[in-house]
Amino acid sequence: MNEAVLPYAGTSGWSGSETSKQRALDNDKSGRTKEIQASTLWELFFMCSRGVTWKELSETYGWHHGTASGVLSTLHKAGKIVRLQETRNRCAVYVLDNWVEGRPVAVRKVKTCKHCGGEL
Repeated sequence: MNEAVLPYAGTSGWSGSETSKQRALDNDKSGRTKEIQASTLWELFFMCSRGVTWKELSETYGWHHGTASGVLSTLHKAGKIVRLQETRNRCAVYVLDNWVEGRPVAVRKVKTCKHCGGEL
């Protein structure tokens, strides 16, 4: 992975709190976002068609829920991974595109700006 995926106005995004925002900006600047994304893509490659959930990713790497959930959402938004309609232990399952294997995928909800209609 050469560059971090930063689909939220040039950032990896945050939950809304000031601490979450600062953590995201620090991670983006330091290269940690790129490392987290690369680790996630590796895990998805390794898990093949089984894929991963945010909880499994969190347990494997010792990441906070926000980190694990956030990286999956970011990579999904950027089209790097696919979220299946399938769940495991009440959590969405994510896979690489080549491991969908005809299973139903969840459609990503696209939020648009009420002023310009651009994607948020």
